Amino acid sequence: MLVAMHKGRVHTPAVLEPYERPLAQAAIELGAAAVIGHHAHITRGIEFHRGKPIFHGLGNGCVVTRALSPAQDHPARREWAERRKKLFGFEPDPEYTLAPFHPEAKRGMLGRLEISPGGALRASIVPVWVEPPGRPVLAEGNRANEVRRYLESITVAAGLDPISVSEFGQVTLVA
Repeated sequence: MLVAMHKGRVHTPAVLEPYERPLAQAAIELGAAAVIGHHAHITRGIEFHRGKPIFHGLGNGCVVTRALSPAQDHPARREWAERRKKLFGFEPDPEYTLAPFHPEAKRGMLGRLEISPGGALRASIVPVWVEPPGRPVLAEGNRANEVRRYLESITVAAGLDPISVSEFGQVTLVA
């Protein structure tokens, strides 16, 4: 059983709300093979609980919106775009007209789970890069490496145990 959770504070790198970890861990304790978090519009860390992966946030995939862009004709939308910048402390990259999110949101991932014939679970990621104006593509080369290193650093910054992400995307705990 996989559990998907729409959770977390939006647009904020490396912050897990106090309820997020206990809720995800409870899902594992109740039988989930893995937990996949989404909603924050930014990649979050990965942890393992009882040997099972918790993806705290996959980042942005296909999110296309002009409604959050600072350049708005509608006064209420323009006011919200300005308020959002103050609330979350970031200025959207002007090249990302269809994805006006935190500048770190250009790094994303697909979560991947492989189950061996014996039932062992292996977690990995497929790096994603969001290109201007908001087009997600599978990341390759230096961009893929940047996504992997970002995931390692954002995991530690969130107060989770350090992980390592191999060149092939396999995620393991650092001993």
